[in-house]
Amino acid sequence: MSLTEFDQEAYDRHRFAEGMAEGARRTALKAARNFIRMGILPEQVAKGTELSLDEVLHLKEEIAADTLKNR
Repeated sequence: MSLTEFDQEAYDRHRFAEGMAEGARRTALKAARNFIRMGILPEQVAKGTELSLDEVLHLKEEIAADTLKNR
């Protein structure tokens, strides 16, 4: 196969893997938001969702800002 040929099967596997990773990330973010609203500590949320502590703290700030805005 030359460098100009397109490997559809490899491309499809790559896109599938990307889609799965994106879906897992969305699921982790949704779970993190729910856990934060339940009052679970950010460190525990990060550990349970495998998100970074910085990401969890950022989500917590977003939730707090949304809560204040919607009052």
